[in-house]
Amino acid sequence: MVSFALGLCSGAHARTIEVGSGESIQAALDRAEPGDTVSVAAGTYGGAGGDALLHVRTSGVRLSAARSALIDAHGYRYGILVGDDGTPSADGCVPIAVRDFSLSGFTVKSASHAGIALAGVDGFSVRGTALLENGEEGVRSLCSAHGLVSGVFAAGERGAALRVSDSDHVVVEDSAVTESGVGTLVENSSFTVVRHNQLFNNAAGAVVLVRPNLPLPATDHVRIAENAIIQNDLENPVPSGGDTLGAVPSGAGILNAGGDHVTIERNVVLGNDSFGVATVASPFGPADRRVDPFVDDERVAHNVILLNGQRPDPDRPGPPGADVVFVPHVVDFTTGELVQEDPDPSSNCFGDNRFFTEYPSGVTAGLACP
Repeated sequence: MVSFALGLCSGAHARTIEVGSGESIQAALDRAEPGDTVSVAAGTYGGAGGDALLHVRTSGVRLSAARSALIDAHGYRYGILVGDDGTPSADGCVPIAVRDFSLSGFTVKSASHAGIALAGVDGFSVRGTALLENGEEGVRSLCSAHGLVSGVFAAGERGAALRVSDSDHVVVEDSAVTESGVGTLVENSSFTVVRHNQLFNNAAGAVVLVRPNLPLPATDHVRIAENAIIQNDLENPVPSGGDTLGAVPSGAGILNAGGDHVTIERNVVLGNDSFGVATVASPFGPADRRVDPFVDDERVAHNVILLNGQRPDPDRPGPPGADVVFVPHVVDFTTGELVQEDPDPSSNCFGDNRFFTEYPSGVTAGLACP
């Protein structure tokens, strides 16, 4: 049975709803009202399978537990789904369905798609959660806004462990990702910050990307700062090709493919086989007429970028290997053919970085920050 106890939450009628081991978290969530906290005891929580093991539909709910509370999502598409799942398209995003949601603690594992999915959520935080061996993503923010992902540990996520898609004003900080496809991914999103994270032993560290045929046809105002991005040299587990992460070379440190107003500063980027920090035009621009594929107003400054690009991925053609790479034009890296030339890449700049190699030679001096 689910027991109820008065809590010290804000608001005259806020409650703490306590869930003991073996009881139903979903039953507590279904009864929760705005301002309530659902507090879950240590234990393993699973089910028979389906879309989402836990589905949060009510605004203003807090879901809390220690990491020893295990959400075993085997057989489910999502471990925890907040909002209403949907597929965004060029015609529109998933509508806002939940506001002011907070999650702390838990270990979520074995969901076939995402451990935690936030779809159409305005105002959220995910803190102190562990995510293990979920099929595609650990935490995914989709068509959401004003969010924080902090203090998360993720391992064994096949796609992007921490993914921000078609969202705005999201911060990903103080988290660690290993043994996954991509540590952090920001795609078709704006005003996003990725800071103070440890991204190591993945296929790629941090990726900024513009994909075609999504509601927001650009990625802009992204800050990647003070992260440790080290030896991300695992084989990319996503099949090559298409408009997804399959095109990202293994051994990528930081990749900006088409993002505008991107600041990359004070990161330590070491020992990534394909490249350290690479700036390229989005290869997907020709697939969507709304997309400007070229990178504008990027600033790469005060980074330590060493011992990268020494063994580029032979299976996913990309830019030449180096610590710092700048290819502003749309290029078919399979053939080396120039597809579309950037008419003016001069708004991008490099300043006070420590590195050994660059491509093309002299690019950082030629585009020095004022």
